[in-house]
Amino acid sequence: MGINVFETAGMYADGLAEELIGRLVSKVGRDGIFIVIKILSYNLTNEESAIKAVQISLKRLRTSYVDLLLVHGIHELLSISHQIRILEMLAERGYTRYIGVSNFRLKELKEAIESTRKYRIVVNQVTYNILNKKIEKDLLPFAIKNSILIQACSPLGKGSVIKHPLLIKIADVYNKTPAQIALNFIISRPYVMAITKTEQKSHVMEIKDAMGWRLDERDIELLESL
Repeated sequence: MGINVFETAGMYADGLAEELIGRLVSKVGRDGIFIVIKILSYNLTNEESAIKAVQISLKRLRTSYVDLLLVHGIHELLSISHQIRILEMLAERGYTRYIGVSNFRLKELKEAIESTRKYRIVVNQVTYNILNKKIEKDLLPFAIKNSILIQACSPLGKGSVIKHPLLIKIADVYNKTPAQIALNFIISRPYVMAITKTEQKSHVMEIKDAMGWRLDERDIELLESL
């Protein structure tokens, strides 16, 4: 159906999520699939532990590289500059094409950018949905200005978003589901894409139908006011 970005991590279902993507790779081939994985920050303690963690993920994924590698969260003891250095080392060795971060606030994102030497921080994965717009205060404007893609995780707020009365009302007007309205709002933002958990084929089909159209500006303004 044209959905070709898959985000996963070794901690998801103890590696079974990566194995699922690996089965996909073996069936349809590596070309045309954009794979994003997250590596826990404590695995970036040194080069050896980082390489080992990534190699385990790559074995499950049945590929020699991923398209995007993100550091998963902040480590209280490891400096951001150290983590970025390790990420760049992994990219230099061909384990990933691009690097990025997840759950970085503005201050931390700026430090990550300043720590780069050979590669750019191209993504920051953070929570963003119609009921949680904290990033719009400073993080999103900074990301837009610096051409950093925001990967909005939990775009449906783990199901809480789709229960909002306004969302349900707007969905009726468009003959769409509340989830489709919520996702369309997120991807209407510049430099923002949505990633949502999928466990059923019907949900994948619902996600697909959140694309290919745009909410009216008046409805976008209503959702912005939430």
